[in-house]
Amino acid sequence: MKSISKKKETAPIVITELGRIELLKQVDEIRNVTLPALAPLIASPDRDERDVAEFTRLTEEANSLEALVSEAGKPDLLLDNKTVRLGSVVKIQTPKETFKVRIVHPIEAHLDDERISVDSPLGQAIFGNKKGDRVTVIAPSGNWSALIKSVDLLP
Repeated sequence: MKSISKKKETAPIVITELGRIELLKQVDEIRNVTLPALAPLIASPDRDERDVAEFTRLTEEANSLEALVSEAGKPDLLLDNKTVRLGSVVKIQTPKETFKVRIVHPIEAHLDDERISVDSPLGQAIFGNKKGDRVTVIAPSGNWSALIKSVDLLP
C-alpha cells in the first residue's frame, strides 16, 4: 500500500510596521555594532572559541531576522475593526484590572510591554473574538476570565 504524505502548510508570518522597524534595528545593531566589536577577538591568534561561536550565532540571527522581515506580510488594515487578529490593539478587562495588549507574531512579542504573542495564553484566548466577548484564559498559573472592551488597529 502506497502512503501519501501531506505537506503541512504554515500560515504566512504577519508582523506590524512598528515590529518591522524594531526588528530591522536589531539587525542593524548586530551588523554595525556587535559583530564589528567581536571581529578583532576572533581574528586574534589566541582567540576564544566562544567568541567565534557568538559571532556565528549573531550572524545567523541577523540573517534570519532579515529574511523573516523581508518575507513577512503586514496586518490587513482593510478588514473589519471588530475581530481580534494580528496587529489588533485590544483593551482587556479582568476582575482586577484593565489593560491594553497588541496581538503580534511571536517574533516581535519581546519588543515592548504592550505586545503579546498570539501563541500566549491570553493571545490564544482573545484571537478571533470580538468586542464584548468574554473569554477564558487557560494559563499555567490558573484559568481566568477576561472581557474584550475594545478592538482597534493602530499602526
